[in-house]
Amino acid sequence: MKAFRFSLEAVHTLRQRQEQQAMEQYVQALLARQQAVDHLETIREQINCNQLEMNRLLSGGCTAAQAEQVSLYQRSLDQQQDDRVAALALAERRVNLTFQAMLAARQQRKIVETYRHKQQSRHQREELRQEQKLLDDLASRRARSIFSLNPISTPP
Repeated sequence: MKAFRFSLEAVHTLRQRQEQQAMEQYVQALLARQQAVDHLETIREQINCNQLEMNRLLSGGCTAAQAEQVSLYQRSLDQQQDDRVAALALAERRVNLTFQAMLAARQQRKIVETYRHKQQSRHQREELRQEQKLLDDLASRRARSIFSLNPISTPP
């Protein structure tokens, strides 16, 4: 019997590799998004600490220079927060794009695997048909040899 050989094995391997690369890019995008979230949280914590410091200074009495310094730092933190929000939005878009790419790669791999399954089923049916043909041929030969040795009985 002939072993099954998938005619598109190279394509199947390529599709698997593409899907693996797409998954790796998706994971990298998820990690980058988490990093952007972490940075944003850090900035927000710094903003909260600075606001507490500003409240403490204002309630305890401070010079105009001190208030101006805290205010400038607050504006700097606000700008950093805006930058981090933009970075997070960009990271979200990248996650969505890489997820779509991963789904497309998975779909392409599944198409090839479906074709492989069909080709393998066809091969198995052909193998069974050939095996049955061989068994029928052997049975027919055996019946003829039995009838040729015993001429009295008639073949069915």
